[in-house]
Amino acid sequence: MAANRPQQKNRRRHQRVTVGLPVEVHIGEKKKTIVVELVDIAKAGVRFRSLGEEVKLGQRATFTFTVEGQGNCSAEGKVTRVHEGSEFIVELEKANPKFRDFVLSLTK
Repeated sequence: MAANRPQQKNRRRHQRVTVGLPVEVHIGEKKKTIVVELVDIAKAGVRFRSLGEEVKLGQRATFTFTVEGQGNCSAEGKVTRVHEGSEFIVELEKANPKFRDFVLSLTK
């Protein structure tokens, strides 16, 4: 059946790179952070997989992770998609220079 489906054009504006990194994320107004997997990363967004914590469309997500030799990579944005199976997409609105450098180093 899958062979009968028309192939969809890739609408991504930026290359995504698989990461698989555990990250603490502060979601919305929640007081504590949640630990999620940073599944993949691109210049304009990230995909996370949570361990069951509920994330909703429109919530703000703020996160920081440390890359050896580069320091703290920080970014924030809005949850724009939530998928069944606990994955969610954050469209980035702010990122520090170390975050941008890290993404650039992965997409070269």
